[in-house]
Amino acid sequence: MDTLPNLERINKYYFWNLITVDPDDNKFVDCAIAANAHFICTEDKHFKVLANVTFPTVSVISTKDFILLLHKKDEQRIQ
Repeated sequence: MDTLPNLERINKYYFWNLITVDPDDNKFVDCAIAANAHFICTEDKHFKVLANVTFPTVSVISTKDFILLLHKKDEQRIQ
């Protein structure tokens, strides 16, 4: 994977520990924050706690919403 042209390695230097019920999920949140991601796409219920976090903000969308977003972007590109 390290040779993919659309891959960027991000080193995280701060651990936010925003998810307490399943601390192993924090690596994804920390990476999203460090990478300035627009959102995390997941069905994992542990990420719902992020909706109540005011800083840093991390948006979470479902896989269904992500697919709809992809279709919308694809339609806009075709037009």
